Amino acid sequence: MSHKVIVPIGPYHPLLEEPEFFQLYVEGEKVVDIDIIIGYNHRGIEKLAESKHFDQVPYLVERICGICSSSHPYAYVLAVEDLFGGEANVVPERALYIRTIIEELQRIHSHLLWLGLAGHFIGYNTVWMWAWKYREPVLDMFEMITGNRNNYAMFKVGGVRRDIKDEDIPLLKKTLDELVPALNMFKGAVMDDPVIQLRFTTGLTGV
Repeated sequence: MSHKVIVPIGPYHPLLEEPEFFQLYVEGEKVVDIDIIIGYNHRGIEKLAESKHFDQVPYLVERICGICSSSHPYAYVLAVEDLFGGEANVVPERALYIRTIIEELQRIHSHLLWLGLAGHFIGYNTVWMWAWKYREPVLDMFEMITGNRNNYAMFKVGGVRRDIKDEDIPLLKKTLDELVPALNMFKGAVMDDPVIQLRFTTGLTGV
C-alpha cells in the first residue's frame, strides 16, 4: 500500500495577477488530490485598504498588477463615484477624456507586452523583442504625461491628479501616428513568418 505524501508548490506567480499555492496529495508518482489556495495579493490589499483614507486607496490598488496598473484604481474611483450619483455628476468632462487616454495607452502597452510574451512562450523571441521595442514609445508617453512609466497615480475620486499639457498633445499624436505603420509592419512580418506558421499549423493538424 503506497504512502500518501503532501507536496507543497508555491505560492508563486503563474503569469497571472495572483500568486497561487498548490498542495498536492501524492501516492507514489500519482497525484490523487489537490488543494488550491488563492487570494494572497487581493485579500492583502483589501485588508490594507480598510485602514486607508479613501483618497489613498487608488495608490494601493494600482499595485495589484503592473501590467494593468490603471484598471484597478479606475474601477475603484468609479465605484466611489457611483455612491455620489455617477461619474457624470462629479467628474469634469476634461478629466473623463484624460482617463480614457490613460486607459487606451495602457491597453496598447498591455497588448504589446502579452503579444511579446506569447512569442516567447512559443520559442520565437524575435516576436518578444519586436513587441517590447514598439511598447517603449507608449511607456515614454506615460512618463511624459504622468511622470511614471508604470503605476501612473492619475486616478482620483472626482477626476484625475494631473492634467495633460496642451503643448504635449502634438507629440502624443505624432508618437501614436508613427506607431501605426510600425505595428502594421510587425503584424505582417509575424503573419507571414514561416516558422510561426509551421509551429501553429503543425500543432493544429497534429502532424
